[in-house]
Amino acid sequence: MPKSSSDHDDTGSNPVSAAANWSRDKLFDLVGGDGSSVDPTIYTDQSLYDLELERVFGRAWLFLAHETQIPNPGDFLNTYMGEDSILVVRQKDNSVGAFLNQCRHRGMRLCRAECGNAKSFTCSYHGWVHDMSGELVMVPFEQEAYHGEIDKSEWSPVKVPRIEAYKGLVFGTWDLEAPSLLDYLGDTAWYMETFLDRCEGGTEPSAESTSGPSVATGSSRRSNSAATCTTSLFLTCRR
Repeated sequence: MPKSSSDHDDTGSNPVSAAANWSRDKLFDLVGGDGSSVDPTIYTDQSLYDLELERVFGRAWLFLAHETQIPNPGDFLNTYMGEDSILVVRQKDNSVGAFLNQCRHRGMRLCRAECGNAKSFTCSYHGWVHDMSGELVMVPFEQEAYHGEIDKSEWSPVKVPRIEAYKGLVFGTWDLEAPSLLDYLGDTAWYMETFLDRCEGGTEPSAESTSGPSVATGSSRRSNSAATCTTSLFLTCRR
């Protein structure tokens, strides 16, 4: 799991050791004996929040996009996994890929558009170019500055290692040892099916949840196919 922007707080402490502050008993004590109340600490404690990012968001299957939001190769959506900005991109082979929206050279965002269509993503800091799968493919002045010795594969953004789709909904997880998406959903899948299977042609984001395509900067361009940028979806039957 990549380190979140919350790995170090404003005081300079290292919340990576947050687990040491929260034993199993302490966590259970946050919930009232009858389960009807919770300690307000859950809303304010930084170390508990960091532990949640690691134990929950770092291991769970997280919703990334609806398949209809990125129908064509190069269509992308900018979303989040925990506090990490993620680019979800339809690949040339029609699969879906996702990777950190961050250049590994100086940590700049690769893309600031909410959605669109792009053949590549160019870092605005030094102009490093990445293809739609996230691979670093071009470094300006590579021979002059790096004497041709830079290993581009070592400088590509961190990819989301596991991506699966369920009835049009695309999920990703950082955890290589997590169960399959269907096993993770468990009995919840039955309730999802009651809604997602009611439409013969499948579902799509409704007009109420559409914020419209944005104009991407750099090597990206506006896309008429990436119709919905928002990840807060109201689903309706596909027309």
